[in-house]
Amino acid sequence: MHTKEFARSLRAFAELAEFDKSQELYRFAGCFDEGHKETILTRLKRMSPSTAYPLRLKESLEAIEQGFRALGATKQANALRAILTLFAGRPGATIDVFIAEISASRRIANLSVKRFKTADIDLVKTVASQLAEPALEAQAFEGILATLSSSKAVGTPTLVLIANCYLGNQRIYRDRKSALEAIERHFRGRPLRAARQCEVLE
Repeated sequence: MHTKEFARSLRAFAELAEFDKSQELYRFAGCFDEGHKETILTRLKRMSPSTAYPLRLKESLEAIEQGFRALGATKQANALRAILTLFAGRPGATIDVFIAEISASRRIANLSVKRFKTADIDLVKTVASQLAEPALEAQAFEGILATLSSSKAVGTPTLVLIANCYLGNQRIYRDRKSALEAIERHFRGRPLRAARQCEVLE
């Protein structure tokens, strides 16, 4: 499913919704109508999950997803399921704040820092993109994590940059274990375990 096709679909559903719901659907449709035509999964790679979201919009999208599945439109339903991964954190955000947050590109750490000189940037981008795939299954994730756990396959500077890019932060991970744990926590969405605090790159 392409972004502009998705935007048109949302606008069609908005015509059937009550006023407040329709306005949220129109605004969210505009978020995907902007820019050039591309697949939903490609667009999602450049977006970030929220820390808070508008509950009514999420419920509207979930209802649309269920409708697609009931009609046998699996492709459209799966696209919506992937989009719903943007609705992370707690309910309560306004639609404008939510769109601004999810539209922010993931940041990567400062590559000019001396300790990143030996990092494999191409590998960082490849693995971070694989991890960010909304449809990534647990078994595939375990395979990626196993590769990252090998210091021979992935050097520590590269691993740290992968963690920074995947989590969208600029934290300093003091060792391989802390970077791997951060990646795993982010994927599984589990509550943070006690760990050493990380400094933020300046």
